Amino acid sequence: MIYDTIIIGGGLAGLSAAVELSSRGASVLLLEQRPHLGGRTYSFRDKKTGDSVDNGQHLLMGCYHETRRYLDVIGSSHLVELQPNLRIDFIHAKKGSAALQCLPLPAPLHVLSGLLRLGTLTPANRLKLLRLGVELLASSRTKEAELAPLTVDEWLKQCGQPEENRKYLWDVIAVGSLNDETSKVSALLFYRVLKTAFLGDRLNASLLVPRVGLSELLVDPAEEYLRRNGVVIRKGVEVEKMEGGGDGVTAVLCNRKREKAKSYISAIPYYALQPLVVSLARWFGESSRLSQFRSSPIITLHLWFDRQVIDRQFVAVLDSTVQWIFNKSSLLRIRRKDQYLSLVISAASKIVNLPKERLVRLALRELSDLLPVSRGARLIHSLVIKEKRATFSPVPEVLRLRPGSQSEIPNFFLAGDWTDTGFPATIEGAVISGKKAAEAALASMTR
Repeated sequence: MIYDTIIIGGGLAGLSAAVELSSRGASVLLLEQRPHLGGRTYSFRDKKTGDSVDNGQHLLMGCYHETRRYLDVIGSSHLVELQPNLRIDFIHAKKGSAALQCLPLPAPLHVLSGLLRLGTLTPANRLKLLRLGVELLASSRTKEAELAPLTVDEWLKQCGQPEENRKYLWDVIAVGSLNDETSKVSALLFYRVLKTAFLGDRLNASLLVPRVGLSELLVDPAEEYLRRNGVVIRKGVEVEKMEGGGDGVTAVLCNRKREKAKSYISAIPYYALQPLVVSLARWFGESSRLSQFRSSPIITLHLWFDRQVIDRQFVAVLDSTVQWIFNKSSLLRIRRKDQYLSLVISAASKIVNLPKERLVRLALRELSDLLPVSRGARLIHSLVIKEKRATFSPVPEVLRLRPGSQSEIPNFFLAGDWTDTGFPATIEGAVISGKKAAEAALASMTR
């Protein structure tokens, strides 16, 4: 059989591409090397507790318009809740708690109302936040060109943001969204993140809170949708080679069998694509760029305590190795006396190689300072998940290397959160990339 499109990779980018293609009547073969779909975004059942465990905790936002559309199409949008107004609780071991809580005002006044009442900053420093607001309103190609070579740190200093503002607000957002140190990552991507979240519709800034595991929300319903639409899905299948030349890809070789299609979409990470396109390197100009990308890790610690130690659903942590605490018992509506927490450490390159037992001890020490009630609690179970290549590191130099969906080979297209989506490596970026690649593939078949 010759398919309309073969998609290599069943992560969110591949699923997004398959959903878009199948919804328009295309015949699709989806190939995934792992025994499960979802790529780096999946969940599984913990054998000891039976709880749904995400491989890494993700924050979604109201401005994730393509992700929300994707959820609508696959029928799982009822499994997330959108905050009516943005609220993020902050916690500091010595300074206590504060909240970024926006009033129900039109944008961007709603965000302004939250920032000007943020208790982690002095009143004088809150007023200095307005300088950054002026920067965001100055949308133009000239502004983006100015920001392209800068890091987040450099831009924030140019905008007169004191250390307190950076440490207790901007760095929290930047590290969480770009997953690397602010001295390294792109100011331009951070600027786009802030503009997308804080400007436009008032609900863009609100958090979109999942009530189920990532697979139950993003993956399993997509698989059911695709199978109903006739998509052929093969898991545990490694694509060994791509065949073809400058006129186009002619086949992929997997499990000693050739599969053919009119168009092909690679929806795998840059580090997995590089060895796959060796035979096409003469025509695939992007191959030389792939070696210049670098990854940044994320560590997620899943901890179960014998009692409740926090009552909020999630908090951002200040001046701590741990950056976020998620009350999974509350988020997943688990009704037991024990409590399940997920602790997230982004930009974790300096500690990712520490033994898991040491990481747990580190987390428990920090929790005892942040949540004194936890000192009397007993840890009954733990899991540590290290995603060493969780995202690409969005340093300024790499932005110009991110390829678009159309490669130099006419019927070969690229998807993935590392491609040029205009945003960092997020769920929204992955979904956007899949849709763009699908649209490009459909256009090529029409031509």
